[in-house]
Order: sequence, then structure tokens, then C-alpha cells
Amino acid sequence: MPVRILLAFVALLLSFSSAGAEMYQWVDESGVVTFKDTPPPASKKLKRVKVYNDSDFAPAPPEQTAPATRSSKSTVTPTSQPATPKKERFSGTVELYVTDWCGYCKKAQNYLKSRNIPYVAYDIEKDSAAKQRHRELGGQGVPLIIIGSNKMSGYSQETLEYYLYNSK
Repeated sequence: MPVRILLAFVALLLSFSSAGAEMYQWVDESGVVTFKDTPPPASKKLKRVKVYNDSDFAPAPPEQTAPATRSSKSTVTPTSQPATPKKERFSGTVELYVTDWCGYCKKAQNYLKSRNIPYVAYDIEKDSAAKQRHRELGGQGVPLIIIGSNKMSGYSQETLEYYLYNSK
């Protein structure tokens, strides 16, 4: 009985010593991959354990608010937002990996064009070198947007603006 209490106490102390910002990944003996914010149980035989810290990941774009519902009869009134200091926009050329038939690709191109942001669009169905670069960049769909050292899959105006004004 005292051994169980001692083990429980040690386990409790060990659980408090781990950093809250760490993520653990492990593969158990049957090949199941598990991700948790707590260390793997000592009772399981593990093939591999990897610890991730916050510094291993690029900062995430700001949280997006829920999309507004559409109604043909309602009018949208602008909400007042606190004034934020103007940041400098990304000064390089944005790279887009696109296809002809992709509507979101066209939206991204129209957005960049309307704001006079220089960009280069590579059609991955017509250019084999672009298709290879798309694959090397980890692209799994279109549009794939490269802004400096940031990579964005898909199109979201808010996320695109975030990267345009927070990239170097």
C-alpha cells in the first residue's frame, strides 16, 4: 500500500514538472500514433517519443471570427474596430501555385491585383517545373501562396492580409 501511494505521489510530481506548452508524440507497440500534452504512460512499451515545444512552430495567424450569415434583405453595418497602427506591407513578390479551374485561385489573384501587390502565378497543370516546386513545398491543393518565408494553403483574405503585413 505505501508503495502505491509513493508511486502516485511521484507521478503527481512528475506531471506538474512538465511544461504546459509541450506536446508529446509517441508510437506504441501496435503502431498507433498518439499526440498529447502529457508525457506517455510509463507502463506502455513505446517505439518512439518526440517532444514538441512552441518554438518548433511558426506563429499562427490571429483567430478569425465566425462568418456572418448571408441574407439578401439585410444590410451589413460596419462595426467599429480599434485603430491599429499601420504596419509595412510585405515588399517582395508573392508566389501563387494555381490552376485555371480554381475559383479560390482567381479570388487570390484578384485580391492581390486590386491592391497592386506584385505576384507571380504558376499554373501547376501547365508547367511541370511549377508542379515539382509545388510538391517540394508540400502543396496538396491550390492555391498555394508563398509570402516571404510563410506558406499558406487555400485562400482566406484575413490570413493573406495577416501574412502580407507580418512577413519579412
